Amino acid sequence: MSASGPVDAEILAVVDAVERRASDRGEALPALRSVRNLVVNDEAELAIDYLVNTANAFGLPLRQDEHEQLMAAAARLDYADAVTDLDPRLLQRP
Repeated sequence: MSASGPVDAEILAVVDAVERRASDRGEALPALRSVRNLVVNDEAELAIDYLVNTANAFGLPLRQDEHEQLMAAAARLDYADAVTDLDPRLLQRP
């Protein structure tokens, strides 16, 4: 497994959770499939940026634990600044 394997898995887990909630709201968002494709194609940094932008554009909430998971993955990539662009109103606190 590549060094990015665990990071990829963390990002994909967040994408899965966001996608499930969007589906529960009756939304099918091809943009989330694009995020998944970026991760699979070894573009984790772009995937994080695109996920944050997609969440902001479509008002997709992230739970606190998902935000922390995404931030941890981004920090390992030295890309944590991208996660801070998430609209704070979308962060769901327990």
